[in-house]
Amino acid sequence: MITERESTNVHLTTTRRHQRLARRYRREALADTIEPLIAALAAKRDTAEDKAFETQAAYDSVLAADADLDDAVRNLFNAAEQHDRDAQNAATPALLTLFPTGGFSDLIDEPLAQEPASVDALATRLDSLGATSTLAPHAAKLRTAAQAVRDALKAQDDAIRIEKSADAEEEIAQGGLRRQYEANYLSARGQWGKPFAERLFPRLYPAKEKGAAKAETPAKPV
Repeated sequence: MITERESTNVHLTTTRRHQRLARRYRREALADTIEPLIAALAAKRDTAEDKAFETQAAYDSVLAADADLDDAVRNLFNAAEQHDRDAQNAATPALLTLFPTGGFSDLIDEPLAQEPASVDALATRLDSLGATSTLAPHAAKLRTAAQAVRDALKAQDDAIRIEKSADAEEEIAQGGLRRQYEANYLSARGQWGKPFAERLFPRLYPAKEKGAAKAETPAKPV
């Protein structure tokens, strides 16, 4: 019998082999009874794979949003350095007002969940320079990039939650298929006896040869 530790692929391969054998020996009722459970698991498997792909896509979006946010911070730092080098701004240096540590790596190296709030604080310090500052346009860019990270993180959390739900539904479908497979076996054994019933249910693994210590490998399809 199929155990719960077996993969969806083993569930589907084994039960489809059972279907073929049942039809070969003209036991159509067994094949027809298990068909909806096979189809249900295949559909849940496909959905789970799709959701896993969507989770990966959401993760890629997080990485891209993080890179964009880091660029926005880096661009402001470079602009602030240039601002302070210009003689006309000698009386109003901006770099240390915006980046008190004199650098920006401490900000972009923060845990990603915390970085948007720190960038918002940076934008607020930038606002304090006044709307006429040549650096003022960077504030909107920083806030937009910070919000994009928040949105991407939320989308990733949603994708992970949905993927876990799809995985759980796949496991439920596996259980339903196993129960029907076992019910088919008991029905066949009750009607036609054990020797004939075993013809309709393929071994997951072949029996070891006498006197040999061969590793078990999946049985070849009939």
